[in-house]
Amino acid sequence: DPNYLMANERMNLMNMAKLSIKGLIESALNLGRTLDSDYAPLQQFFVVMEHCLKHGLKAKKTFLGQNKSFWGPLELVEKLVPEAAEITASVKDLPGLKTPVGRGRAWLRLALMQKKLSEYMKALINRKDLLSEFYEPNALMMEEEGAIIAGLLVGLNVIDANFCMKGEDLDSQVGVIDFSMYLKDGNSTKGSEGDGQITAILDQKNYVEELNRHLSATVNNLQAKVDALEKSNTKLTEELAVANNRIITLQEEMERVKEESSYILESSRKATKDRTADGQALTEARKQLKEETQLRLDVEKELEVQIGMRQEMELAMKMLEKDVCEKQDALVALRQ
Repeated sequence: DPNYLMANERMNLMNMAKLSIKGLIESALNLGRTLDSDYAPLQQFFVVMEHCLKHGLKAKKTFLGQNKSFWGPLELVEKLVPEAAEITASVKDLPGLKTPVGRGRAWLRLALMQKKLSEYMKALINRKDLLSEFYEPNALMMEEEGAIIAGLLVGLNVIDANFCMKGEDLDSQVGVIDFSMYLKDGNSTKGSEGDGQITAILDQKNYVEELNRHLSATVNNLQAKVDALEKSNTKLTEELAVANNRIITLQEEMERVKEESSYILESSRKATKDRTADGQALTEARKQLKEETQLRLDVEKELEVQIGMRQEMELAMKMLEKDVCEKQDALVALRQ
């Protein structure tokens, strides 16, 4: 029965995916380091995922024969999850990839590095209407086993992977599952080791949550400092405007004093030439001239003081604006 054979294949692939994901997580936690493309359990994981994605694919007839590629369904992910557009664009820009299979393998590796593989697979499996174009009705991606595998992929988010795909030949690789890696004695894994791994995972989770809380507190502190600087900046701007108005007023007053002084000097000259003015009036005029001159000197000193204060305020404004820009850049970096 073809349906029975397909169901049996789905069950076998799901079991292999469970073993592969479990073994990868356990070995990665024991190593405690970033995994690369040469790590054997990681290579086997990608081979198993490739077989899962190929299961039940509809064959596309070309002039060279029938072609089955899982790159087509993976291209749909960027329409369902906008974040995946970056991965798809990166795959298309890789110069060494010439076949759809190679692009699909590169996509899986990039999604694992981004720790979004589970999210992308769930989004894809939830759209059976789109997958029906590529898969048979009883394919793994169309049945419950696909959803189970997508859920199991969440555990891989604790793994840090790093791949350099520019020099890797993904087009010609032969994806063969190495069953010898999974044929182990079930009693060799003790319960204490499993408990220790669970404790390690929980410790990592608590550490990440605590780090997240510290980062949130830092962001809030920086936001408060930025708000305080903005208020101080506004206050200094108002003070600068008041100082500018004061300087304009003093300049107008100085012009008026100059005009009055000129008028007094002219009157004094006329009085001297005519010699008709009374000596007392002349003395009064000189006294008034002296007072006006002193007033002019005082006004000029006040103007110089106001100009110096204005320059200092402008310098303080520039420094505050620079500080605000640096704090905002730091805030943006912390939020990212």
